Amino acid sequence: MSPPSSLPALDERLQAELYLAQWHLDRGALREAYALFLKAAQSQHPVALNMLGRAYERGWGVVRDVTLARNLFEAASEGGEGWAFYNLADLYLTGDGVVRDRVQAHALYVEAARRGIGKAFNMLGLLSEEGFGSLLPSQNDARAYFEAGSACGDKAAKVNLERMRVRALL
Repeated sequence: MSPPSSLPALDERLQAELYLAQWHLDRGALREAYALFLKAAQSQHPVALNMLGRAYERGWGVVRDVTLARNLFEAASEGGEGWAFYNLADLYLTGDGVVRDRVQAHALYVEAARRGIGKAFNMLGLLSEEGFGSLLPSQNDARAYFEAGSACGDKAAKVNLERMRVRALL
């Protein structure tokens, strides 16, 4: 994978569309959110493509279409959007619309983490605890990932780190 690249700036209009779409989403107005995500994605900006992908993945105001979601996540990841790598990783982890592949999920979570997505560290910790592909479970690696995620402010990583600490005391 290529090194992290900076995303193009969001112009004021695009920022406003995405903000308003998120506002509609947060208040449960899914069709309005979808319409704004669709409009924003016409810009081809990676952030907007990723959010439209989320709408299709989740069925927010539109019929769920995980294949289209994956295509949008792939386009957004090509543009450098960290959350797109994370969302693709989730698909591969669960086998939703793709062949389940924990090795591919791991690689995508690593790329998401490299691009500043702190939540990815929690997922890397969970994969390390269980092992995947030819890699055996590693409590040390899991702990390091949970510590990194916790340091980034991820609440789930903090909970998992505490779970490991309590388990070590028992």
